[in-house]
Amino acid sequence: MPALLIASMAAPALAAVPTDELPGNLTCQQVPERGWTVCASTVRLPLYPEKPGDTTVFFHPRHAADGDPKTAWSPGQRGLNLGTLIELRFTAVRRIRYLALWNGAGRSPKAWAGNGRLRQALIQTSDGLTDRVDLVERNGMQMIALSRPADTLWIRLIATAATPGARHRPFAISEFRPFDGERSLDVPVVGAAMVDDWLPAPPKDGNR
Repeated sequence: MPALLIASMAAPALAAVPTDELPGNLTCQQVPERGWTVCASTVRLPLYPEKPGDTTVFFHPRHAADGDPKTAWSPGQRGLNLGTLIELRFTAVRRIRYLALWNGAGRSPKAWAGNGRLRQALIQTSDGLTDRVDLVERNGMQMIALSRPADTLWIRLIATAATPGARHRPFAISEFRPFDGERSLDVPVVGAAMVDDWLPAPPKDGNR
C-alpha cells in the first residue's frame, strides 16, 4: 500500500490524501450502543502513570465516538500525524448535515494543552463529498456544517493541519460523530467548504 501523501505549506502544514492512497489496514472497533464502527489509520500507545494512583490513558479508536469527551483517539506517529484519518462506518445509509467534534484531549485542561489539536481537516463520505474545514481552537464541542447533506455509509476525517501540544505533538480527537439534536447556544458552528482538487505532493519533512 503506498504511503499517505503529506503536503506542506508555510502556515499551516497541509496533507493531501487521494482516495486510492488510503490504507487498507485500518484498526476498527465497534461501538454497539451507538450502532456504528470506528476505524483509524494508526493508534497511539498508552500513556502509563507517572505517579502512583494515576490511571493509564488509552487512545482506542472507539473512544472518539463513545459520547465521553474524557476519552480520546490519537494517532500513533511521532510527528504531527498529517494524513492520518478516523472513520465512522454505519450499518445503513445515513443522512448527515452536521458533525459534532471535540478537538483535542478533553479529559482535563492540562491534557488538552499538553496534546496536539487539529487546525484543519478534510471530510469525505461514501457519496462523493469532499469538504475542507478550519477548526476552532477550544477545549469543547464544535459543530461542523457540511457543504451539503450527505447520504452515506461512512464518514471520515483526515488531518491536514495540526498544532502540537506542549508535551505531546500528536493531536487527539475526543468526540467525532453525526449530530442530530439541538445544539447549545455556546457551541460554535464552523462551515465546511467543498473542494475539488487535492493539494500538491509534499516535501519529505512535511510531517515533523
